[in-house]
Amino acid sequence: MEMSTTDIVRTAAMLVAFAVAVSRGRKIWMMADAGAVLLFGLGWMVAPGILLEQMTKGPLDELHMYISRSFGAVMVGSVVTWYMTRNSGDVTVSNVLLYSRVMGITMQLLAVAYCQMNYRDLEKGGWTQEQIWYGVFGGGVWLLGNLYHSARSDQFGCFGQRNDRVSFVLRLDGFLCLLLSLFEFAFPDMWLSMLGMKSVDGIHLHMLRCFIAVMFMSALVSTWAPVFLKDEDKRNVLLGRMV
Repeated sequence: MEMSTTDIVRTAAMLVAFAVAVSRGRKIWMMADAGAVLLFGLGWMVAPGILLEQMTKGPLDELHMYISRSFGAVMVGSVVTWYMTRNSGDVTVSNVLLYSRVMGITMQLLAVAYCQMNYRDLEKGGWTQEQIWYGVFGGGVWLLGNLYHSARSDQFGCFGQRNDRVSFVLRLDGFLCLLLSLFEFAFPDMWLSMLGMKSVDGIHLHMLRCFIAVMFMSALVSTWAPVFLKDEDKRNVLLGRMV
């Protein structure tokens, strides 16, 4: 893939920003992560057509816009949890958030690789080289930062679970979201057909997988949240899910 001057400049800028954020410690990295995810999430919610037009050559319809906005919405919801728990003294919270990012981003990178191998043709979706930059390079840098700080942790926290209502709701939410996420990620075409969507292309399927990857992140957080020490942190996870 040939890189233009613009590609080189923005790649260098992202690498510099990544290096600075990672080197400043876990808390700074997590705030930088939350800020970047918030911007991208709002972008997908407000202007999905503009973003898709940069990465695809195929015709776009309302279903493309709907799935893309849903993708942006769950990204914004995850940021709410990250922001509300930023000052938590429970190390378990940051460990779980970082681990959920690692797993979700890995799923997203798998989706990007799959769509580049199978949906490059215009009839199937028409993804462009821009999508490789946004998806593979951007996602790879995002993954490395979270993986680095997750792997560096030498304190794992984790406390006994209580059978209170908040923990019950979180466990139920985590189970249902994990179940649906795995099914929809593996069989996105079947899921859309069950919803009555008969005419789908590679853009629909890829954006649905991206949406599901972020849902998978949230499902992992909900699953582990009952072991958080503070009830306030548990409620903040639910707040992010409701947003």
